Amino acid sequence: MNPQTLERTDTPVLELQPRPAQPLAEAPQQRSELSVVQYLVQSGASVEQVQAALELQVRADNHKLEMMREKRRMDEEDRKAAAILAFRRDFAAFTGENIVIPKSKYVDRGKAGSFWQAEWGAVKSLLAPALSKHGFSLRHNEVFGSKKWTTEGVESDIPWVYVTCYLEHKDGHSERLDLEGPPGDLSANTPVQNMQATGSYLKRQSALAITGTATADEDDENKMRKRSSGAGQGSQDEGERESLLDAGRDAAMGGMQSLTDWWGKKLTAKQRADLSGESPGLRKAAQTADAAKGDAK
Repeated sequence: MNPQTLERTDTPVLELQPRPAQPLAEAPQQRSELSVVQYLVQSGASVEQVQAALELQVRADNHKLEMMREKRRMDEEDRKAAAILAFRRDFAAFTGENIVIPKSKYVDRGKAGSFWQAEWGAVKSLLAPALSKHGFSLRHNEVFGSKKWTTEGVESDIPWVYVTCYLEHKDGHSERLDLEGPPGDLSANTPVQNMQATGSYLKRQSALAITGTATADEDDENKMRKRSSGAGQGSQDEGERESLLDAGRDAAMGGMQSLTDWWGKKLTAKQRADLSGESPGLRKAAQTADAAKGDAK
């Protein structure tokens, strides 16, 4: 058997040629730059189709805008929640400092009694470093205003002091405490000084309250040292005190206006504080002098 002989035949090979580029009048990348409505108009759509598409596009845009607003709202709520947690965490660390403000100022009110109190300056100087260490700051808003007050059925405006204390944290959360009260009635002070005194008191008390800080009496040795040196009591040399009282009695003999001028213009703030216990007697003497002048007329 003769083996078959395979003959090679040359078969033409098909060559693949690139397809000619098609016109891109409606290419997707071009259509994407047009709004749906614009595309329909260019495509010859009817007015009804364009109007329906326009309504759909408006609803889609409104939905997208609402979703963006909702996301911002949720992000803001998350931010506030995180800020509150950070505030509480760092405030717990701050309270661990266990700060106690000493009552270092001795106040003598004469017949009204005497007491020791913490000074506003001491409160600030002891609180500020510890607050800053844990990311807090303390600030106050103080307003000298007035308030409606009714006495025996008669309403009037009286001076009033308003203080708002803010405890602010570095991450954004803050808390506030509002206190208010009438100005002091210390006759040795001017009306403005009495309002300032009340403002200092309210700032001190609000700072202590919002931070949960305690006050404590000084040790007995420190108290005795201040008493023996006269610090905080405003005591004067007895000779000087008697000379001032004699001058005050002479001024009172001229009446209330004379006494007021002497008290406000001739005395220093320290001297007025030292003589505050004598003020009622001097005022009574001045009123008696004014009454005598009236009887003489």
